[in-house]
Amino acid sequence: MDKNMETLLANADTFMLITMDNREFPHAIAVSPPLERNGFYYFKFYINGEGRTAENIRHNRIGSLFCFDKEKHESVSLKGYLFVEELVEYKKLAAQLNEFQKGLNYEHPVIAIFETLSVKHYENMHGEFLDVPEK
Repeated sequence: MDKNMETLLANADTFMLITMDNREFPHAIAVSPPLERNGFYYFKFYINGEGRTAENIRHNRIGSLFCFDKEKHESVSLKGYLFVEELVEYKKLAAQLNEFQKGLNYEHPVIAIFETLSVKHYENMHGEFLDVPEK
């Protein structure tokens, strides 16, 4: 993975998670940095299991993930599949949450898992696109 892209993904404090609703319109939410990440291959985010995003994922796994650095005019846009993972035990997860996430106090929290199919990296008006090889 490109060093600049890795730096952006590691330092982004907000990500846009985009799902498709039942009418096939994009539905975007801002989420805190991932609880877990493997390069640009997969990400795990804390979301509300009773919210529109989780509902959309359960009906249509296609989605996108986006983050940017406005000072560097740089962004990473990922296209891929999403999955909802039910929590077995909230107490184990709570230690990983930031203060904002803890304050959300979801009644039914879940993990949204994003698996990347392709990546677009823009830096100073130059774009690079790459497909992720299948496993």
